[in-house]
Amino acid sequence: EKRTVTILMSDIRGFTALADRTDATLVVGMLNNYLGVMVDIITRYNGTIDEILGDAILVIFGAPIERSDDAARAAACSVEMQLAMEEVNAWNATQGLPDVEMGIGITTGVVVVGNIGSHTRTKYGVVGSPVNLAGRLEGHTVGGQVLISEATRAAIGAPAQVGREISVAMKGFARPVTAWDLRGVGPPFNVQLPDNETVFAPIPGAVYVIFATLKGKE
Repeated sequence: EKRTVTILMSDIRGFTALADRTDATLVVGMLNNYLGVMVDIITRYNGTIDEILGDAILVIFGAPIERSDDAARAAACSVEMQLAMEEVNAWNATQGLPDVEMGIGITTGVVVVGNIGSHTRTKYGVVGSPVNLAGRLEGHTVGGQVLISEATRAAIGAPAQVGREISVAMKGFARPVTAWDLRGVGPPFNVQLPDNETVFAPIPGAVYVIFATLKGKE
């Protein structure tokens, strides 16, 4: 059936490079700890985990059970997930692993929900442009950031606490997409991301760089 839902997509920044240079047993242990922390938070906010692909998590708010505060719960959930990265990294430190950071993208829109698959394997899932947009938003985040679409901001209303507005051109979307840097969610959730002040340091000399132009996937 068609349903208006809020989609949350999260991903660890630079995980593939980390996995390439780290013992596989340690990587699995780190993933299990990270996912355990995140799944507990998602469950507490009544999110439906649609998919876990390595370090990426796709979550639905609004299906199979629809609630009036789906968008606000998704946003509050994302803030708590970011705050919980301190716990994840504390565990990493005990294992001699580096700190990791996570990016999250959230959008709201109409999707098709239901059982998807074949006669031998079926899963409950979602299909639609909002799923792609959530992934694109997540891909534009830096570590520790949550980007929400204009649709999600409108659905949350007054409790949404946002920072700067950005407009980005995304693959698969004809027009630039407006997104907002989520900083917190007000009552009844009252969760807030810390303000991280950017400190610029002077560079003592010339810095030489090598760059490449990307066109599509080339």
